[in-house]
Amino acid sequence: MVALIPVDPWSSADAAPAPGWTITLSGVRRERAGSVILSDVDLEVGPGRIVALVGASGCGASTLLRLVTGAERPDAGTITVDGRSGAAAPRVAEVRDRTSVARFGRVRAAIVSAARQAGSPDAEREADRLCALVGLTSTAKPVSRLSHGDRQRWAVARALASRPRALVLDDALAALHTTARAELRDRLARELRERGVTTLWATRDTTEAAAVADDLVVMAQGRVVASGSPDEVFARVGDAAVAEVLGPVSAVPGIVEGVVVEVWGQHLPLAAAAHDGHCEVVVRPEHVVLVGPDAPGVDAVVEETTFLGSVRRSTVLTADGSRVVVEHAPERRLDDHDAVRIALAAVPATVKPLDASGPSQAG
Repeated sequence: MVALIPVDPWSSADAAPAPGWTITLSGVRRERAGSVILSDVDLEVGPGRIVALVGASGCGASTLLRLVTGAERPDAGTITVDGRSGAAAPRVAEVRDRTSVARFGRVRAAIVSAARQAGSPDAEREADRLCALVGLTSTAKPVSRLSHGDRQRWAVARALASRPRALVLDDALAALHTTARAELRDRLARELRERGVTTLWATRDTTEAAAVADDLVVMAQGRVVASGSPDEVFARVGDAAVAEVLGPVSAVPGIVEGVVVEVWGQHLPLAAAAHDGHCEVVVRPEHVVLVGPDAPGVDAVVEETTFLGSVRRSTVLTADGSRVVVEHAPERRLDDHDAVRIALAAVPATVKPLDASGPSQAG
């Protein structure tokens, strides 16, 4: 058992962290058994940046990370780490969902060894600090006896002990329950930023991705379909490929008039310029609100509702035939077939022409 100590990123005995490496992928392609896994991927990760990758299963994110670590080679294109490629490129540390532990002994000793090899001036103290940071308490256990979640904590601590200048995380927190995962997520992101570690962080949890990322990358069918700050990417609800990954969206009828769009008697500003006329307004659940019977909006009937802990998510069918997903306070209980009235929050609206492809109902 190790006593918990403060989890300040660097003690006074440690030297300042070295700057993170730049990682660049240019025209990267990867095939397996004749199937294209990655196609023409271009991506640049600046030093010290955290780039989160999200996508449906099979999107190619894990393969991309394996290429960056050198576990696989691209069939076309180049990958450079700190300006070097191929065998000359420095090794990028990694933590995967499941890490092989057969060759490791006891929890703390393995972390101490990694810290010592990395040149830590006080490897014992650094190991204790990292165990506290990731929430490991059973530090005398053999690594092989740890639960899946604690193995993930241990793998993260050991990777950090090696003082990486670049790191890939492939669903590295997936085995932790919701609260513990969020706590470690925030501590880990803070540590990586303090150290300036260049990080590629793949996760199926879009909330986690948005919380940690300097830049968010959405992948689908082996391609990058969107990238930018989390705010920028989440605003692209009109892009069907992005909407499919980032969560349910709804499309409701509207009419563009100049710089506004009319929806259910409301006039909302446009997120981007659009031609006048009939359109679809694409909205996320958090931008739909339940309103009183006399407020601007549209009448609807509840089709289903699900309690998600901090919110309830309900699907309603409006009087104009739109199926809309609404997220609302958990204390507002709705039952199937309840009559409600909904409106849109006063935020800039994303619209698309009626003949454009994309989501037309709840995703």
